[in-house]
Amino acid sequence: MGDADRVAGGETGGRAVSRAMPVIMLLIVGIGFGAMFSVNRIAATNGVPPIAYAFWQSLGAGVILLVICVVRRELPVLSPIHLRTYGVLGVIGIGIPISLLTYVAPNVPASVLSLGQVLVPMLTYIFALLIRMEQFRWISVFGILLGFLGVLLVILPESSLPSRDMVGWLLLAFLAPVCFATCNVFAGRFRPPEAPSTALSCGLLIASAIFLLPIMFASGQAYSFMDGAPIGNWMILLATLINVVFWVLFFEIIRLAGPIFFAQFNYLSVLAGMGWAILIFGDRPSAYIWGALVLLFGGITLVQIGLRRALRQAA
Repeated sequence: MGDADRVAGGETGGRAVSRAMPVIMLLIVGIGFGAMFSVNRIAATNGVPPIAYAFWQSLGAGVILLVICVVRRELPVLSPIHLRTYGVLGVIGIGIPISLLTYVAPNVPASVLSLGQVLVPMLTYIFALLIRMEQFRWISVFGILLGFLGVLLVILPESSLPSRDMVGWLLLAFLAPVCFATCNVFAGRFRPPEAPSTALSCGLLIASAIFLLPIMFASGQAYSFMDGAPIGNWMILLATLINVVFWVLFFEIIRLAGPIFFAQFNYLSVLAGMGWAILIFGDRPSAYIWGALVLLFGGITLVQIGLRRALRQAA
């Protein structure tokens, strides 16, 4: 093989690796985040208070990323616009929803809780439409209606959940996708100028910890690793590592492949969440839950088709 052939082969291989990298990252993020629903449940049922759980994983992940930032000399920028971004994304993207999901986790199967993740793209479109970041599209509206039917299929039938007492807990858990969707819209409109993924992730995780610290003490949820159950401590560590990987890859995937590509994460995380729950807890979702999953996936697909068409027309 000549030099030219080797160079051409190397360039082709490099392009293939470059195209495959976002897919690999997406798989890692989807499978990892899907595990969080089960990790939350194990932590909560082993005595880790919800606020303390969110605080320690935010602080731990933020410190790990801060060390990486120092080594790479890419410290988080502390300008007003950056600080605002860290604060808002840290609170509505981590602090509130993770505390909420952990609080609800002992009362609803992890496989059912993971369904809420499919609502995020639909809610994101609704919120973006309300503030005129998006245009009205019938296909996206039909997608939202399908998603709404999917939610009703979980809530209304008597036998959809193991117990009817879970309905209220599930509705409370659905506030987490509202937070995630609000986070998406804010990031889309107010994200600061280009910054390294590690620095952005570090900033918002530390902001989440700062927000949660006084709430943790005020609510009497301070948690000591020395007094806590070993399994609870291990879950905090696992959630910390998941956060490190998730937020860095979140920004990297969007940088490399764009937000539409990243939206597929919502399919993967739900399937992974249900898979982890079945594997760890032996969850057996009812036929209503599987039917709701089909409707929710159909809804998110229509929303994404509408977005892709709008982007093609704009181009």
